[in-house]
Amino acid sequence: MSYADCLARISQLDSLVRGYDPNFASSGFSMVANDALNGGSLFSGVLESVSASTATATATTATTTTTTAPAVIGSAAAITTFISPLPGATVSQPFGPTSVTLEPPATVNGVAYAHYHNGVDYAAPLGSNVYAAAGGTVVAAGKSSDGAIIVEVRHDNGYTTLYGHLDPNLNVKVGQQVTAGQVLGKVGLTGTTTGPHLHFGLYTSAGQAVDPSPWLTTGQAGTPDTLLTPSLTDPGQLVAMSGADVLARFDAAASRIPYAAQIRQAAVANGIDPAVLAGLVYEESGFNSKAVSSCGAQGLTQLMPATARGLGVTDAFDPQQNLNGGAKYIATQMRSFGRVDLALAAYNAGPAAIRSLGVVPHSKQGYVNVILRKWRSYTEPSA
Repeated sequence: MSYADCLARISQLDSLVRGYDPNFASSGFSMVANDALNGGSLFSGVLESVSASTATATATTATTTTTTAPAVIGSAAAITTFISPLPGATVSQPFGPTSVTLEPPATVNGVAYAHYHNGVDYAAPLGSNVYAAAGGTVVAAGKSSDGAIIVEVRHDNGYTTLYGHLDPNLNVKVGQQVTAGQVLGKVGLTGTTTGPHLHFGLYTSAGQAVDPSPWLTTGQAGTPDTLLTPSLTDPGQLVAMSGADVLARFDAAASRIPYAAQIRQAAVANGIDPAVLAGLVYEESGFNSKAVSSCGAQGLTQLMPATARGLGVTDAFDPQQNLNGGAKYIATQMRSFGRVDLALAAYNAGPAAIRSLGVVPHSKQGYVNVILRKWRSYTEPSA
C-alpha cells in the first residue's frame, strides 16, 4: 500500500483506536502502524515508542548505535536552557510508569514496573516542525531498529536528546552542529506509531533516561529570572525585569503576533524581551519569512548571508533559525551598548558606526522609533 493510500484510510481507524489506545490524540490524522507504511496490515504493531535503549540510527554517511539506556530517573541540572521541541503540542503520554501494556518493563531506583515509558510523547499534526531542545552535535540521524526515523543530539554537558517518529526527509545529518530551536525535521509516521507525534527522550552521559518535563514548560521555553527589556518610562533605556512579568505581557499579545511561539523561544534563549524581537521583525520584514532586501538581507530578521553564517544559521529562510540568529545579534548589541535605542540602531547600521557616533543618527531615528512603538503596542492590553 502506498503512503497516500494509507493517509486516505486513516480516518477509518479513528473509532477503533480511541477504543483501546490511551496514547492517541487526534491531530487531524489518526493511527498508521509501521507495517502500513511498508504495505502490510494496518492493524499490526500499534504502540511501541522508539527507545534509545534499542535504537540503531543509520545516517547517510555513518551508522551510530546508541548506548543501552535503562529507564531511570537522573538529574539534568547542567541543562540551563531547554526549549520545547514542539511548541504548543499536547502531551499524549508522559514519562514514567504507565498502564499502556505495550510499553516495556523497567526497574527504576530498585522498583520494578511492568510497563514504563522512557520519554514524553507530544501529539501534533503531521509535518509539524521539530526543533532542537538545546544546542549540540547530531550523533544519529536516520532509521532505528523499529523503522522509526530518529535524530539524536549530544549536548555540551554530555546529555543526549532523542527525537523519534520523524518524517524521512530530515533537515540535519550526523556530525552537524545545531543550535537551540533549529529545525531537525518534521513530525512523521515512521516506526510503530499510533498517529502523528514526537517521542522526545533525554539521556544522561551515562545513558540513563531522564524525564525532560521539569526543564520544559507547556509548549514554551522555560521562564528565566530576568529578561532585558526597554524601560516603560523611557524605552531607550535598558532594564532587567522579571522574566515572568515580561513573558506574561508578551503572551497576552501573542495572538496578534505572527510566529509568536518561535519569537518567544529565540528571545528567551538569548535573555531578551520577545516583544522587542517581534517589533524588530515587524520593521525588518513585516513578518515575511521569505523576504529578501535589495542588498541581499534574508528572512524574518533580515540577516546578511555572512552574518547568518557567523551566527550559526544554515537556512536564513527557516523561521526559527533566522529568529535565533536575529535574537542573538540584537541581544549582543543590547548588552554591548547598554541601551535599547543604540542597540537597534547598531542592528541596522552596524555596531562600529553607532559606537563611533555614540548616539542614534537622525537617519536611523525613524527605524528605532517604529520598533519601540511596536514593542509598546505588544506590552499594553489591546483595546
